[in-house]
Amino acid sequence: MTITTHAAIGAVIGFSVGNPVAGFIIGMCSHFLVDMIPHGDSNLAKKFRIQKKKRGAVTFTTIDAVIAIYVILGVSNLPIPTSDVALSAAIAGSIMPDLVIGLHDLTKSKYLKWFVKLHFFFHDFFSKKYGDIKLGYAIIGQAVIVVLLLNLI
Repeated sequence: MTITTHAAIGAVIGFSVGNPVAGFIIGMCSHFLVDMIPHGDSNLAKKFRIQKKKRGAVTFTTIDAVIAIYVILGVSNLPIPTSDVALSAAIAGSIMPDLVIGLHDLTKSKYLKWFVKLHFFFHDFFSKKYGDIKLGYAIIGQAVIVVLLLNLI
């Protein structure tokens, strides 16, 4: 899933739970569960990790991160009856796994290998068996999901 989608899910969790620790944990668990849904990034990841073509992946991730920042800023400025800390913690938990993967890609740390295996166990759970969908369809679907989620807040 995109960082934006994970952040929107985290925002709904933070709003619903209201507790920073629970929000962070539930947000992180949601990341793994939602990532199981095929979401069109297999070719992008293959080009990045196997073929070492970084431009597409870096561009996609940068645009996604900027949109996620705008979504987070928008949600954090809403007059909603929940703790800013709970909201922030749930969003942080929901995007943390991708941050750790990025850190591993950058450093190749042997201490993060277990986490990479765990992440991609969930990430590739269905797409390896049944195939992935086209990235364009995935982006449209996720945009709709983000809008629907933000309307829940």
